[in-house]
Amino acid sequence: MALALATVGLIAACQSPPPPNPHSARHRLEPLVEAWERARLEDGGCEQRKATETPLIDCEAVSRAILRLAVEFPRDPDVLLAAAVVDFDRGREQSALKTLDVLRRVEPIHPKAAVLRTRIAIDEGNLRFARRLLDEQRQLTPDHAGLWEMLASIAYLQGEYAEADRSLVAASRLGAPAWRVAYHRGLVAEASGRLERAASAYADCLEAAPDFAPARSRLRALSVLNDGGASNGTSSH
Repeated sequence: MALALATVGLIAACQSPPPPNPHSARHRLEPLVEAWERARLEDGGCEQRKATETPLIDCEAVSRAILRLAVEFPRDPDVLLAAAVVDFDRGREQSALKTLDVLRRVEPIHPKAAVLRTRIAIDEGNLRFARRLLDEQRQLTPDHAGLWEMLASIAYLQGEYAEADRSLVAASRLGAPAWRVAYHRGLVAEASGRLERAASAYADCLEAAPDFAPARSRLRALSVLNDGGASNGTSSH
């Protein structure tokens, strides 16, 4: 499954309406998170994106600003989560883990932090720990859609496609973004050989998120491969 998507929306969704104080942590964090999430959703454009295509996002500057906020507000859960996500996205997993440890001491029940910690455990190949962590957090916050999305990811990696589908149904019903659920359904369907269903799911994803490049790429690949298969089948007769 596209586990890179695990951090997309993770910090944006945690934001409550910023208070009127322009010096507050959340007020200052919100525009930084919006910029970071936009770059992630658009497939990592950041400073590499062509200026003629979309507004240029200097991800390095955004990440530094978020990490400075974490120093300034070392006990703010939203800021700590944002800092951990930024470190993870930039390949600094050990730093992300340290920040998550601090966040856990500040706020022990935090499903979004559990999602990110699970993502790191999956990267390390520790699926058993990842599932245990999710199961523990799910006992505390069973209505959190992100936990079910990550359970679907683990099931997908273990080849348990029926369980992955069931977890995605739960995630969808609990409010997971439709485009992301559709994309993950496409990945599960593609891996299990249901190519028409996969193509339909990718199309649904693009209908909800037209700029999401991975879905467009996979849909195009399926179309080309299917056309090639049809052509080969025709020429053999």
